[in-house]
Amino acid sequence: MNIDLGLAGNVAIVTGGSAGIGRACATELAREGVKVAITGRDLDRLKQAAEEITRTTGSEVLPIHADMNVEADIKRSVQTAADHFGRIDILVNNAASFPSTQSVQLSKEAWEGHFNVKVMGYLRMMREVVPHMLRGGRGGRIVNIAGIAARQSFGGGETAGGVNASVVNMTKGVAEQYQNQRILVNAIHPGATRTERHQMNLRSRSEAQHISLEDAERATVAEIPIGRMIEPEDVAYLAVFLCSNQANATTGGAIAVDGGQTRAVSY
Repeated sequence: MNIDLGLAGNVAIVTGGSAGIGRACATELAREGVKVAITGRDLDRLKQAAEEITRTTGSEVLPIHADMNVEADIKRSVQTAADHFGRIDILVNNAASFPSTQSVQLSKEAWEGHFNVKVMGYLRMMREVVPHMLRGGRGGRIVNIAGIAARQSFGGGETAGGVNASVVNMTKGVAEQYQNQRILVNAIHPGATRTERHQMNLRSRSEAQHISLEDAERATVAEIPIGRMIEPEDVAYLAVFLCSNQANATTGGAIAVDGGQTRAVSY
């Protein structure tokens, strides 16, 4: 049975949309007939991703170069998408930066850079997008991708825990602010997802434990109750649902897509 998610004709912006979870979200939204603007720092990768998504789905995909560290880039990217498509209905905040060393060894600049991209970048994107959603009178959907470190601390990952927990708190606050204006805001916690970043984590585990990459992945999978890695599409399917008419009573939530790996009870 095919379910009409009611998304055809909508317009979305997906940050960090050239690869991984962002690209998967852009692709699955495009499959539903959504026109999508994807942003990122590598314009060549964005153009390639846009062409491939359009070829696969038939929906128009607009690549926009933007650095989430730069407020002017954020303003320009949102206005470019709005000018090109005439409206904005959906925002998927996915862009991130990842410090490569443990928190106590990080420089002040690295800490601030991580926070600026994910927390302030997400906030600035929402600040620019919300007026377009209000202007149309249709409301909108915002999905913030916030890593599972928001729920579960791990050694050396304090920056990830701090920024992702901030994203969840911010998600709840913005959801409450606009819930009466039909703008619904939710967060998704991806677990161990097969992305470029996770491949870096596997290499680090391989080197630290003196095992092969294959053994490092097997060890990671062994920690996931469903017995496999999370794929970017697993996260994208939930993002699309949260943007759909079928989720029109869901806001201020934070849902894990981690294969059951997180043991903490969150409510």
